[in-house]
Amino acid sequence: MQQLFAELAEGGNGLNSLTRMLSLDDTEFWKGALVGAAAVLLLTNDQVQDALFKSGAKAKSAVKSGADKLKERASAADTESENDR
Repeated sequence: MQQLFAELAEGGNGLNSLTRMLSLDDTEFWKGALVGAAAVLLLTNDQVQDALFKSGAKAKSAVKSGADKLKERASAADTESENDR
């Protein structure tokens, strides 16, 4: 890292030094860049936020409905097993 800063300070090819410092061939760099870009999109775009919140609300409703049906089935099974005794 010191070598890169020394090259920049000496007036060497700054773009070449910057490319080596960022390691543009590294797949982890690009994964991080994509995640960062997606985060910025989500945090700044009102339409995307609204769509996500609506999807989240629908998913919550579906999970709650499914859980309620499961509770009803469990209650009915308990009642049926008590009646069989």
